Amino acid sequence: MENRYIFFLIVLLFLGDLIAINCSFMIAYFWDSQSNAFIQSSHYKLDLLIFNATWIVSAFFMQLYHRETAQRTEFIFQKSWRAVVLHALTFNVVVLLTNYASYSKNFLIYIFAFEIIGFLISRFVITAFEQYHIKRVRHKKKIAIVGYNETAKRLADYFIKNQMSYNFSGFFDHTEKSYVDHSNQELIRPIDSLMEFASQNEVAEVYSTLFPEDYHSMNDLLSVAEQNCVRFKFIPDVTKIINSDYAIDTYFDEIPVLSTRSEPLEHIANRIFKRSFDIIFSLGVIIFLLSWLIPILSIIIKMQSKGPVFFMQLRSGRDNKPFWCYKFRSMTMNSDTEHIQATKGDSRVTSIGAFMRKTSIDELPQFFNVLIGNMSIVGPRPHMLKHTDEYKAIVHQYMVRQLLKPGITGWAQVSGFRGETKDHKQMVKRVEHDIWYIENWSIMLDIKIIFLTIINTAKGEENAY
Repeated sequence: MENRYIFFLIVLLFLGDLIAINCSFMIAYFWDSQSNAFIQSSHYKLDLLIFNATWIVSAFFMQLYHRETAQRTEFIFQKSWRAVVLHALTFNVVVLLTNYASYSKNFLIYIFAFEIIGFLISRFVITAFEQYHIKRVRHKKKIAIVGYNETAKRLADYFIKNQMSYNFSGFFDHTEKSYVDHSNQELIRPIDSLMEFASQNEVAEVYSTLFPEDYHSMNDLLSVAEQNCVRFKFIPDVTKIINSDYAIDTYFDEIPVLSTRSEPLEHIANRIFKRSFDIIFSLGVIIFLLSWLIPILSIIIKMQSKGPVFFMQLRSGRDNKPFWCYKFRSMTMNSDTEHIQATKGDSRVTSIGAFMRKTSIDELPQFFNVLIGNMSIVGPRPHMLKHTDEYKAIVHQYMVRQLLKPGITGWAQVSGFRGETKDHKQMVKRVEHDIWYIENWSIMLDIKIIFLTIINTAKGEENAY
């Protein structure tokens, strides 16, 4: 998973550099123009554009804004100074070949002197940001490694060096009890204790250098990991990749990583795209629909039964973290409302509540959840905490659906698996559809699901009660 803070750092780096080079150009231009009237170039704007363009070319040539560079401060500094030198050479060559006579030699000295000062300030800010982030361990992905061999050690070294994104939690290997490798003072724990450790320490991902043929209980371990919202990936011996059934998901410092399933939303560009769509769409619904609908429904709901207008209930969110899910209250207030799923002809449902549930209007306040960020417009529907605990014990791969933000609507719902789940088979089908969505996400699929939801609502759904 591409870390959002690395992405933010790259954006911060890029914007900071643009500010630094533009300020250096304008300060140098103003400074030299005070003593040299000849400096007043008729091509000032074009020259500033060329100055920016040559910087961008130099920076990208030196791979300054690559993810691997942003992971380590020393890489940022090394490539920054190389980019500055290349920028100076490139811009001087361009000026020499075009309108060199417009500028004094002092101007060219000033401009790069101020650029270096600007970069020193920029890199100080970047370093402070990195040190601040490194201390905020809760925002970094906790990692555990299965196996203790040269590949595992090399991978651990990668995670330790890239502290901006990862927090390495330890090794787990074939051993009956924990022991310390005195060559590097590393604690090695038994594989059997992995999931208990992962649960207690909020480990998000496990990378295994062992395969099912190397560890007889690997498939059981994979199943338990999925039930605990822990992603499991494999690090193979490179010689084993050829003719294998696995696909290379990504690389860590030239170490290939094999994933057990495709997850398009693990890529930060896709997550940004989906989140932007969610924000724009939910704001539109809140401003143009809920702004006038809430006052009307508030009066009707209050007239029909005592209690609040909105109903809040803890539901299972992404990574199985609970969140408060908002709905218009459609039932009378009693102790069963929190735990018992609505059924056909449920006596607790008010007359306005029946209408809202039939038309899905009761779900509209969840657009506030979307705006807050604990839900998406499209995704697996969130279940009550009690139901999550029940289903994960009896439905294989049930917790895989918790790897994604829950949605107001979803692929399972538009495929006929909405509402009350009357038997085990229905829940299995719902989970299968949710996992298919996770593995095949695209923005066009989201739009398709939204349109199907609108069409199904207009037609009237049998399971909406």
